[in-house]
Amino acid sequence: MASLNNFSVQKDIQNPSYSHRHRQSYENWRRDDLYHLAQRSGIENRANMTNEELARALTNAQGASS
Repeated sequence: MASLNNFSVQKDIQNPSYSHRHRQSYENWRRDDLYHLAQRSGIENRANMTNEELARALTNAQGASS
């Protein structure tokens, strides 16, 4: 039965409305954490970005990958 539950979760995660409702909020993250996540996500010019700009770029990158 566990495999059936895992299938159901995977199906929900692939649903675009699920990813929109469960999108990560970066507004209260520390700059160091935002910077490192932006680095892992391949966001360019991250060193010159403010916290708000990093959060927006990460949110946009997350939306593009969904």
